[in-house]
Amino acid sequence: MTWNFTTSHIGHDGAGNLTMEICHHRADYGNRFGGVFWLRTPPLPDGTLELDVCCPVCMADRGLTVSGVWGGPAQLTCVCAHSWTPRLPALSPEDVLRKLVRLARTSDPGPGMPLWRMRADHDAKPPTPLQQAVHSYVADASRALNRREWQFSDRECAVASDLLTRAGVRVYWSPEALEALAKQKRTDEDHLEWVHENLQALEDRARTTRGRLGQFLSDCAAALRPAARLTMDDLEPGKTWSRMPPVLEDARGALGSVHVVLTAGATGDVDY
Repeated sequence: MTWNFTTSHIGHDGAGNLTMEICHHRADYGNRFGGVFWLRTPPLPDGTLELDVCCPVCMADRGLTVSGVWGGPAQLTCVCAHSWTPRLPALSPEDVLRKLVRLARTSDPGPGMPLWRMRADHDAKPPTPLQQAVHSYVADASRALNRREWQFSDRECAVASDLLTRAGVRVYWSPEALEALAKQKRTDEDHLEWVHENLQALEDRARTTRGRLGQFLSDCAAALRPAARLTMDDLEPGKTWSRMPPVLEDARGALGSVHVVLTAGATGDVDY
């Protein structure tokens, strides 16, 4: 996926930390709110010297355009038309692009002015369609449960309950619990850790569970194995309902579909 957007200023501290400023011109936003918006990421800690990222030809430090493909090096272009790959202390050019994109996305001023327009290929699909990978196993298991062709044994219910408890899944939610859940603020790191922990639990249980449930867990764990190799560097931002990176939302959704089957089998509530 290709990214391209213009910044007003980029700063760094020489230790891998970046700051960024963006000026939005929105003639279509209405006179009531004005047409120019300045957005700035949180400043560096007090006492930290902020260094400018400048054009090596004309030394301009404003109006630099950031471009590049996720996972590749950042390319900066100055108003003088000079382009170069930035070499900053403690940051590889690949990390420069990732951090600048994340900074731009987290400085979103609100739903009326999103930065989704930065990405050139808006119609690109998520890079790892994990939900599609487990779809056939989930569909077959759901059909068997719904037709009463498969009913969980006591042992299978215990295994399913353990996996659901580890994942924080509840069969019944009280209004208070739902309210507390809605107030939780989880980072991408938190969600990625959840994916890794639950995939590991799935694989562990697949090795020690026999019968139909053991086969279902083994098939799903194998299909979801690419999720175990995901790192923060793989989490390219994108437009999703949850505002998580697409690949992370895909992984959570795939594991969630497995949990739906486990919930149905463990509770016997299969009329869906």
